Order: sequence, then C-alpha cells, then structure tokens
Amino acid sequence: MALLSGKVAIVTGGGRGLGRCHALALAAHGAAVVVNDLGGSVTGGGPDESQGSISANAAADVVAEITAAGGRAVANHASVADWAGAKSIIDDAVSAFGGLDIVVNNAGINRPASLIALTEADYDLETAVHLKGTTAVCHHAAALWAREGRKDGRAIINTTSPVGVHPMPDGGPYCAAKAGIAALTVVAAQELAHLGVRANAIAPAARTRMVMASPSVDQLMPRTDGFDRHLPDHVSPLVVYLASSLNRFTGRIFGVEGPDVALYQPWSADWLASGEGHWDVTALAEALAALPEQAPIRAFYPGGRIDTLIPPNRTLKALKA
Repeated sequence: MALLSGKVAIVTGGGRGLGRCHALALAAHGAAVVVNDLGGSVTGGGPDESQGSISANAAADVVAEITAAGGRAVANHASVADWAGAKSIIDDAVSAFGGLDIVVNNAGINRPASLIALTEADYDLETAVHLKGTTAVCHHAAALWAREGRKDGRAIINTTSPVGVHPMPDGGPYCAAKAGIAALTVVAAQELAHLGVRANAIAPAARTRMVMASPSVDQLMPRTDGFDRHLPDHVSPLVVYLASSLNRFTGRIFGVEGPDVALYQPWSADWLASGEGHWDVTALAEALAALPEQAPIRAFYPGGRIDTLIPPNRTLKALKA
C-alpha cells in the first residue's frame, strides 16, 4: 500500500543502520527520499549512526537501492551539526522533488563516558550531532513550511532513546541530548500544528553500530537464531506510520523494540503542597518528610517493559554505604 505516494521525505543519518532502514521503508511506501549521510569521518572518530560512516558513499549506496527498486531518491552529504549544512538537506528536497512533507531526524553519534571521565570533545560532539542537528533540521523545515503556509499531512519524526526518557549511568551527554530531543519534539508539536505538522519521537531499541559502542548493550540485545527482536528493520514500520495519514498522534514519544511498541506518559506533577506564603525551610522539610524517596515507573529498555524505581535502589544504597 503506497501510504506516502506523492510525499517527499528526508532521513538524516540515512546511510546505514536505522536510517537506511527508514529511507528504504519510506521509499517502498511511495515517498521520494533525500538520504543524508556525512560519510567519511568526523573529528574524534568512533561509532555512530551517520557521521563517520564506514562507507564514504553510504548515502549514495542507499539511493542506488531505492532507485533500483523503482523509487526516487537523492543523496546529501552535509553534517546536520552545521547550521548551513542542515539547511542544504531541506534545499535539496525542494530542488530535487519540489517540496518537503516528512522529516526523519535519525543522525547520531555515541561517546559513552561517565561524568568523571567525560571530555569536552565528547560533550561537544554528542550535543552537536544529536541536539543541535535535530534542532537545525527542524528549524529549516519549519521555516520552509511557514513560508509555504499550511498543508496537512506534514510530519516530523525525531529520534530520542530509552535512556533519553529513563537515563542510565555512563551516558551523560548522550542521555541529556536525547532528553532534549524529546522536549524539542513536544515544542515542535505545539508550535507547528497550525502548519499541518504532527511531530513525534521514537525511542528505538535496536542493534546498530552506534549503540553497540556502549559496553552493556551487547548483553541487553543478545543475538538469536530465531526471531531477532533487535534488528533495525523492525523500527521502520513505526516511522512510516507516524509519517502517514494513519497517524493521529502529535507531541508523543513511542518506544519500539522488535514486535513491542510502547507509548510513554509525559512528566506529571503528582504531588503538591501549598504553604502559607513564603516557605520556611524547616516547614518545607516537614512537608516533604512523608514523601517516598523513590517513584515507581514503567521503563521500556531492551528486553521489554519493566516496573522499576527512580532513583534505583543501587543509587540510594551508594549514598548510605
């Protein structure tokens, strides 16, 4: 079924991993696709989803796959972390296909490190590719749509992470950038609705070169001879759905791992105490004394949904050790 016939999409980090799967799936459903992938290498090197891809022609390779299957696609090699480079992706969609309907922000990079071991270069690269890159592409797409006026059926699909909504140790800037993307998605949904845009984010659990840079991920995503729930291909149907007229959501975060799809609940202020004017510190301490130190949550990590606590027990034990 050609759900996206006549639509024009861009996929950042589309040369390999999740991005490649998304680009192929969008094209298979009828969309013309701008496949963005920097190729070559980035200062600092290391595993990633787009910036620093093994193949310098990764985007062109995906374009060739799409066109061989009868689809339409062009390659773009700009860095999303560059403001002008991000604009060139949108410009290429307009020049090649006459417009833009769907934005899939997928480009990413991973430099796992604790706050103690973290370097400035790690932080700058993580936030530049993830948060600045997603923001830049969203900005230039929104600016185009604002000039054109309202058109229903536009979509933004951003990529956060399970550790963006439920952060874990040793991923400080990655977790922070992914949390920022989740917040940016909610902002985009509210700001761009009048232009016919639905903005949502996905938090995929899939085995890619980027996430495998985290030492614990290999254990969380074991390989199997049967159905492999961690293949990147399983994520793309959700992307196609969110890009299509079937989607009725905006401003929401979806988790996806193999056959499992989760819908996250936003932050909620579940407790409220009102003082008599300005709080006295002792009175505030007394008001807070009855509250539990931990909050129950349902996290969606590799392996499925689990009932857990924030902060986890190990954190409180470490404080009391």
